[in-house]
Amino acid sequence: MPVQANRRDDGPPAALPRARFRPSREAEARLLLLIDAFSRKGKDQVRYLEGRVKLAKLDFLLRYPRHLRRVLLAQGIHPSQIDGIDPDDAPLDARMMRYRYGPWDPSYYAVLGSLIGRGLVEVTPLPGKGFGYRTSPFGARLASDLRSDESFTHINLRLRLLRRNLDKSGNTLKNYLYELPEITDATWHEDLT
Repeated sequence: MPVQANRRDDGPPAALPRARFRPSREAEARLLLLIDAFSRKGKDQVRYLEGRVKLAKLDFLLRYPRHLRRVLLAQGIHPSQIDGIDPDDAPLDARMMRYRYGPWDPSYYAVLGSLIGRGLVEVTPLPGKGFGYRTSPFGARLASDLRSDESFTHINLRLRLLRRNLDKSGNTLKNYLYELPEITDATWHEDLT
């Protein structure tokens, strides 16, 4: 008898392999770099990446270069500014799934828990915005070391484009992603391509 999917609309199906909920080193490095890019401070200013919705949408665009390119072009970014993004690059890490508010990775809780538990990321409640994430001083140093590693060149390029052009609210980013047929046509819990 086949395993029945969870009937609730807000959670993953019961048949998902447990490995999808575990953090990977690649996911931890990518999210650390993402949080650092969006929480770097200016003079006398503390900055946070605001909320898990924004984190998930930015991570989706970071992982899926083809969709990042399409969203940037739709926002009026000139093609010459995004030459470094190869639309044929495969998505990074494991595929994300379609959940209630768009792309989601079931491992986020474990990845964030690992980063927070090891003192690399700090989390703070933000009035009306859920939680804010920022790198700790130790996490910022580690992110700086990762950025200087050649293997993160493509991720660094995408992060700069995201920060410069798509530092929007999670809801705005969600709306951008809902303009992509691959997102809107996907059923809940379906892997995104």
